[in-house]
Amino acid sequence: MRYFLRASLGAAEYQTVTVDEGEAVLPTVKELHPHLILLDINLPGISGLDVLRALREEHHTVPVIMITSHAEPATILEAFRLGARDYLQKPFTIDEILRTLDQVLAEARWEEEREQMAAALAKANRELQERIQAWEALDKVGRAITATLNERDAQRRLMEGINQVMRVEAGSLFLLEEQTGELVSKVSLRGTVEKNREIRLSPGQGVAGWALQHKKSVLVTRAYEDERFFPDADQRHTGFFTRSILAVPLTVHGKAVGVIEVLNPVGGKEYFDSSDLQILETLASSVAVAVENARLYERMRTSVTIETLRKTVTTLSHHINNSLTVIIMLANFLKEKGENLPEEIRPPWLSKSANVLRQEINRIVQVLNVLNQATTIQEADYPGNTKMIDIDEELTTRLARMTTSFSSVRGRRQEATSK
Repeated sequence: MRYFLRASLGAAEYQTVTVDEGEAVLPTVKELHPHLILLDINLPGISGLDVLRALREEHHTVPVIMITSHAEPATILEAFRLGARDYLQKPFTIDEILRTLDQVLAEARWEEEREQMAAALAKANRELQERIQAWEALDKVGRAITATLNERDAQRRLMEGINQVMRVEAGSLFLLEEQTGELVSKVSLRGTVEKNREIRLSPGQGVAGWALQHKKSVLVTRAYEDERFFPDADQRHTGFFTRSILAVPLTVHGKAVGVIEVLNPVGGKEYFDSSDLQILETLASSVAVAVENARLYERMRTSVTIETLRKTVTTLSHHINNSLTVIIMLANFLKEKGENLPEEIRPPWLSKSANVLRQEINRIVQVLNVLNQATTIQEADYPGNTKMIDIDEELTTRLARMTTSFSSVRGRRQEATSK
């Protein structure tokens, strides 16, 4: 029977392998992975039903056609219950077996295609759901950003949203510093906890630096096997072992302005894949615009503040300087009058008061000059709800120069008097 089937099926262009006992079926299936099995119920050793049972216990799905001499209903029902697709009763013709083979293989192919289509549909559905979730989260982040006018708050909310959407262990927002050309970490979050250590990368340094320099996204499955991996930037500031990295450049009008980098997927996933990269790239296009808008708004706010300050200082200076001129003249008059009085009736406090008055007037003048020439606005702590503008450093420098100038003039006057 085996020789007859092998010769007949070979002539019909089937490739066949035969075994002569039931114990040999399972090892052969594991080795060769056939598309179909012709299995006699009566075999030396274990029976065909026992072989069929062993195949199903090992979760092999190869279709099986049973061959039997006596088609007892109970035996056939048991074979079908164990997963047999069809049966042939001896004696049979070659046409019958070829017809049965074609039918079973066609059904198997159809089921395989259906499973593949179902798997592809499920994958597409998952990807669609992930995209929808990404867009919903991005919309939520976008509305949160519009609720704040603070650049720092906007950056943090962006990273919180990205970490949530990507389901990652940590994420960082790097922005290009135009003055130095370095890539600087602005926000680094592990979950929702911010890491305060600043990371600065030279062009091309680390995975993030490479992504910025080449304006290309980077998918690193095994971090330590990638030559671009830079532990100081890509791991030490996070405080955990980095397995996998995604880095996507942020571009505005073709210009790279920063990089979004996320580390280690969570939720049972060990490494990032191409679908993760697609989601992050989708987010990055909107993030780049949001980051740039926040940066431009901050610059505009600073510029408007400085211009308003200058106009205010100019207006105040006009009115204050008139009064200061009168006060200076009065101080000089009192000092001269005091110096012209005889020493025995000259009040000791008069000359000192005049000098202190002149010093304070000069201080006011310098404060107005510093404010009038301000190029950056910084804040200083002050009791109450209102912040003060920080000009102490510049003011100290100017007053020191003024004191040195006064001392030099006084020295020259004393030298001229002695001569």
